[in-house]
Amino acid sequence: MTYLLSIIPLLIIFFGIINLLRMSIFLIGSDIYGLKKHLRHNKKPAYYPAISVIIPAYNEEKSIVHSVASVLGNNYPQEKIQIIVVNDGSTDKTEEIIKTFVLNHEIENVIIVSQENKGKAHALNNGIKNFATGELIMCLDADSYLEYDAILRAVSYFENEKVMAVASNVKIAKSKGILNLIQTFEYIICYQMKKAQTAFNIEYIVGGIGSMFRRNLLEEINFYDTDTVTEDIDLTMKILRKGNKKIRVVYGSDIIAYTQGVLTVPDLIRQRHRWKWGRYQTFLKNKNMFFSNEEKHTKIFSWFYLPFALYCDIAFFFEPLILLYMLYLIIGYKDVFTLVSAICVITFYMSMNIFAEQTISLKDKIRLAMLAPCMYFLFYFLSYVEYVALIKSLLNLNNLNKSISLNISSWNPIRRRGFLGVQTDNI
Repeated sequence: MTYLLSIIPLLIIFFGIINLLRMSIFLIGSDIYGLKKHLRHNKKPAYYPAISVIIPAYNEEKSIVHSVASVLGNNYPQEKIQIIVVNDGSTDKTEEIIKTFVLNHEIENVIIVSQENKGKAHALNNGIKNFATGELIMCLDADSYLEYDAILRAVSYFENEKVMAVASNVKIAKSKGILNLIQTFEYIICYQMKKAQTAFNIEYIVGGIGSMFRRNLLEEINFYDTDTVTEDIDLTMKILRKGNKKIRVVYGSDIIAYTQGVLTVPDLIRQRHRWKWGRYQTFLKNKNMFFSNEEKHTKIFSWFYLPFALYCDIAFFFEPLILLYMLYLIIGYKDVFTLVSAICVITFYMSMNIFAEQTISLKDKIRLAMLAPCMYFLFYFLSYVEYVALIKSLLNLNNLNKSISLNISSWNPIRRRGFLGVQTDNI
């Protein structure tokens, strides 16, 4: 026991130093991204290519209309936009509702495709291969919606011929509840980190909400694979097999999309387990990219950031042990300084991320910053969720390779509240 108690402080110091370095580097990277973007990007695109927006849907009757309406309400020329809703065997009224909406509003640029339930990747491939005509392809989840200028801003990134894929800035739609607040903070912080990932050219996740790709690239790599549960991560890594020097995968902080927060802890665990498991599947498929000596990959990407992603899970595995030791110090030795220091560091880091997010109003920034000290404690709910998801994944690691060979990409639906974030009356 004495030996264990002597080891834990060393772990805390080691993980603490790494974490502080990580936070500092990502804050610097975020500033670099902001400077580059300010110098080159606050302008309208020089060209207006045809866009195909693919919206795969499975039992999304509460939100499908809002998703489609947000695309129709975008300030991009509507004659250049094609919307393809792929109903993947929904058992609710998703198809009926969207067909009624399109008919009542006499909308001509929406195609509704119905298929047997096969999974999201199959639905996306069906929409892109068989119906899309656009030069650029945007993918939008049916439980999400776009800001009015998202398409216009996304297109402008493709003026750079190296850019092959752009990730959007996803925010949690406003709703009630502590869990929604926690996810709101989480998304703000995580998407601030994506600024640094783009600045250092180490981005490897283009999420499925509001992401945009060059169609010719998707054709070249044969579209989405259907053997993982996170088709978006898998597609991004598939793109990066071509290298990250001559082509770029980037994040667009001004491309705003909104998604619904998960309502319950069990559903959040299911979501995060799918994310972790799908990432492990993708990493296994692309294991040769780790420590790659190929000229097409940068060393910071293949020798540092990809392995660091796995290190973070290893470090997180020790989180309960470190937390128990901190409680031991705080209660046993009445060491309030340790607790106050931790709260101050996290509050400072969260506040820096909040005020760096240019798409949030000053009023909301102040409100969120005032709540930041409380988030030190509330984030332990999220840590619990992530830890359960991690353990479930680790316990099943011996089946990882088999899970890929089964070629399963089924949906993992979670309960949604629906939202009123987009008005449809004027469509």
